[in-house]
Amino acid sequence: MTNGFGKRLVVRLLLTILLTFTVLGTLGSGYAGYLLSSPKVCLSQVEKQQAAAKIHDSVESYFTAQYQTTAIPAETYLNVVTEDWIAERLEEQITSEYQILNGAKLSYQLDMSDLEAALTQFFSDYAEEINYTKDSTYEQKLQETIDNAEAELTSQLDVYHFSTMRNANILSQLTGKQLYLWIACGVCGVVSLLLMGILMGLERNGEWGMLYFPGCALFINGVFLILPTAWVLATSYFSGLAIKVPAVYAVVTGVLYHCTRVGLVAGIVLAVLGLAAIVGSTIGRRKAARYENSRFHSTFSRWHQARP
Repeated sequence: MTNGFGKRLVVRLLLTILLTFTVLGTLGSGYAGYLLSSPKVCLSQVEKQQAAAKIHDSVESYFTAQYQTTAIPAETYLNVVTEDWIAERLEEQITSEYQILNGAKLSYQLDMSDLEAALTQFFSDYAEEINYTKDSTYEQKLQETIDNAEAELTSQLDVYHFSTMRNANILSQLTGKQLYLWIACGVCGVVSLLLMGILMGLERNGEWGMLYFPGCALFINGVFLILPTAWVLATSYFSGLAIKVPAVYAVVTGVLYHCTRVGLVAGIVLAVLGLAAIVGSTIGRRKAARYENSRFHSTFSRWHQARP
């Protein structure tokens, strides 16, 4: 009897461990698929962390310093490059990069038409003021100024370093992988449901109750998620990242903390559900045992009374 009980317990423990990993795989692959498929998290952090305002301050400092070299007033740039303009360009860039990540055949190019027009007007007015003929040198200097401004703005606006990841072939390796993550999520989810069904079936008339072992798996998953995420948030771990650009630092750490909070909430939900299943199953099993015991005593009493 003891040997049979031990074997049954080992089977249930192995299935519970497997269920723990499949539930974790379902959550992990599902959220990773969501992060790679939708720009919502990145866009929300750009707005929440006020990235446009931080970029505007940085751009203003840059073009103000450049005045000593170019003699172009910073207002020439800043009248166009407002916070709203930056916010619109950020949304366009992030959305376009995600479309590319999801297989769209396009390439993002910063819309410089308004700023190009402003710089062209400034150069034209200045040339007329000093009676300078618009020759090839004039055109070359104008184009260099436009190109330098575009390069600086493109760099400042790339808060998630898409260009760096593209040059390192990281984006190309991630492109189109969302489908595999969704498939993994679906497979792990189906396997998790099957394992739960098997564990519940094994414990239909067992010693522990139908929901006991599925509850254990959910509770373990919850603890597994709660401990590291709570530690990261409590210690502000990501705040120590050595990122010198304020806008980049804000959005990158913002996304990391957002994902950490999602993990913490998921862990709390799983732990609560698991604990509720364990407690409920235990209480239900004890009530069933008392009911069976009372039925036995009642039947035995009636049998004893019926004896001659």
